[in-house]
Amino acid sequence: MTDPLHEIGEARAFAGGVTVRVVRAGWFRPDAGGFFGVVPRPLWSRLVDTDERGRLRCRLNLLLIEAGGKRILVETGTGVRMTDKDREIKGIEGGDPVEALRTVGQDPDAIDFVVLSHLHYDHAGGMLNASGRPAFSKARYVVQRDEAEAAHGDELRLAGIMEVEQLDVVRATGQLAEVNGEVELVSGVRVVRTGGHTRGSQAVLMGVERPGGRAGDPTDRAIFWGDLIPTRWQIPVRWTSAYDDYPIDAVEIRSELVARAAAEGWWCYFTHDPGALPVRIQATDRGGYRAAE
Repeated sequence: MTDPLHEIGEARAFAGGVTVRVVRAGWFRPDAGGFFGVVPRPLWSRLVDTDERGRLRCRLNLLLIEAGGKRILVETGTGVRMTDKDREIKGIEGGDPVEALRTVGQDPDAIDFVVLSHLHYDHAGGMLNASGRPAFSKARYVVQRDEAEAAHGDELRLAGIMEVEQLDVVRATGQLAEVNGEVELVSGVRVVRTGGHTRGSQAVLMGVERPGGRAGDPTDRAIFWGDLIPTRWQIPVRWTSAYDDYPIDAVEIRSELVARAAAEGWWCYFTHDPGALPVRIQATDRGGYRAAE
């Protein structure tokens, strides 16, 4: 394999004393049909290739944010508690957030907050280490209350796909922080409930508006989309995934936030994108949106 399993991106500074790095925790291979949902193959196949089993090769991207004297990790990858059979089926390479941080010279014990965009295995599977304890012993794990409640609900669609057991261990240790809606973790870093992909999916907004600054200054703000928009391939707002539990809601919130991102020059971080990050979004002459070149 020529692509590195673990690497860390260059730090990028945003307004308000916020710095952000991408930490590559490994790879996984989701089914292309599920990943692109109702989007016809002739459209998405222009953007990406599949393997002989019809799978895409996608990154497990984490963010390491420093702001207000705190260190925030966004996402935990697949972790190390999955069976070898499941890892093979899902095409997982790596996935351990602790190893990913240590490999690039970062201390897992220095993490103050762990933000989970939602509770699917490829985002929340690394909450615990191999011994069944929280992988980040000094951190508060930030989850939307709606997401935590959905994980314990009785919806058949959700059965077995949320990391309930790991969530309950984190709760039992007193490290779970359930939030409701838009909440500022530290100055310049906010979580925002989006819904759409899951009931309590959340995005992360980084940076602040500069008083008296120019509208659309690209150094002001950034967003981590979670699975609301997992890669730059899915910037078209109607390109919902088969894994979106609430696709109508997903289209509506994506339409709102993508328009803001394009108009205000936000930098965008995508959770499964294999390319260089961050990127900006621009409007097209046909009324849509795409990654800026």
